[in-house]
Amino acid sequence: MDKRFHAMTPTQQMEARLAVYRKMEACPGLPLPEVLRLLRTGLRVTRPEISRMIHLSVRYLQEIEQGRANPTMDVAEQLLKPFGLRLGVVMA
Repeated sequence: MDKRFHAMTPTQQMEARLAVYRKMEACPGLPLPEVLRLLRTGLRVTRPEISRMIHLSVRYLQEIEQGRANPTMDVAEQLLKPFGLRLGVVMA
């Protein structure tokens, strides 16, 4: 949990998660870096916390978010799994 914010109750956490999911549902073609940034900021999770969850370096996560790294599909799946998401295909 990002220390700049007060801890959320379980109800607030669920509301935040649903709000983030609604944003992603409204824009189904979002690239992975934008999805990661939206998840991280919307759910108030820090890069080090995500790094510990999925065993990737903070620097690599930062590079993915900034669009400078090109993760494999396995890494992309690994990034989305803790948030209850998985990689999919969307018609353009």
